[in-house]
Amino acid sequence: MTDHPRFEGFPIIVGWELTLACNLRCRHCGSSAGVPRESELTTREALEICDQLPELLVQEVNFTGGEPLLRKDWPKLADRLRSLGIAVKILTNGLAVDQDVIRKISDLGVAGVGVSLDGIAATHDWIRNREGAFDSAVTAIEALMEAEIPPTVITTVNGMNVGELPQVLELLDLLGVERWQVQPIFPLGRSRETAKLQLSAEFYLQFGRFVAGRRNGAKTTGVRLLPGDSFGYFTDLDDRAPPWRGCPGGVFSCGITSDGRLKACLSLPDELAEGDLRSNDLWSLWFAPNAFENTRRPQPAPPESPCHGCDREADCHGGCSAMSWGSTGMLHSDSFCFHRLTEGNGSTSDGRPGVEGHRV
Repeated sequence: MTDHPRFEGFPIIVGWELTLACNLRCRHCGSSAGVPRESELTTREALEICDQLPELLVQEVNFTGGEPLLRKDWPKLADRLRSLGIAVKILTNGLAVDQDVIRKISDLGVAGVGVSLDGIAATHDWIRNREGAFDSAVTAIEALMEAEIPPTVITTVNGMNVGELPQVLELLDLLGVERWQVQPIFPLGRSRETAKLQLSAEFYLQFGRFVAGRRNGAKTTGVRLLPGDSFGYFTDLDDRAPPWRGCPGGVFSCGITSDGRLKACLSLPDELAEGDLRSNDLWSLWFAPNAFENTRRPQPAPPESPCHGCDREADCHGGCSAMSWGSTGMLHSDSFCFHRLTEGNGSTSDGRPGVEGHRV
């Protein structure tokens, strides 16, 4: 065991998968959600985890899933977190958003609601594997706005919808949406079963050019684009401030699964979990001597990595961990990188930004 200086950071933001149950079977779902995990946390266990968060200086908890609104005790958890001074945000597909849910969101002072919208009607419905899913999402957005709960719309950009981004922007502007988070698809879980959902190198650059072309779009459309962590890095297509400095998982954020396991990021596979909150408290897992080795003390990329020898490796540390794992089967090896692709050495023979001999 290697001795390391004590880590001094805290998980300011926590993603919490309340349940893996879902009322959809989306074709692009990175966690293959649908049915609950075998032994999900009880209400008592979940409340006990809530009570541990202030000591770790947690400021924000994002309820996700599956579909978090299917967990009947979500209001109890949100209320406990509010009483502890921790902001709660909810990510939903919109199907379960009715007037009762909206009233609870309002009464509980939920700090934000994200609603997924993955293209125009036909595309969204196909990706979500449910006819009428688009109408349900738009209805939820409109109902939230009518209740003065401004939603953030979240789009998973993929090979099917990248060309529809201008139309989605136009729709959001008409709806009066002010915040639009755009996140590249991770080649994980159920998404790996459908080739046409995957991003090629050219599709990824098309996505980058769309965002860059609307960098000041809020001045003309009212919609502010918010690229996700796996959007980058180090070119004029990525204007994040401050600039990317490596995966935040295990550094100032973490994820909790519905059965109580701790991860650097919920998008990472379960085998990369750091430990079990049913067996240890969060403080012990977070500050364990060798916790989160991959993000707190990242190693140089191996020779087979697409990031090996990159002049920005010391700044980037291989990009987004989830995208790296999904696209190459390695960490610190994110194939989807503007810096790499625009240098002209970043794609496989079929246009995918992968690595020979590894998962793409």
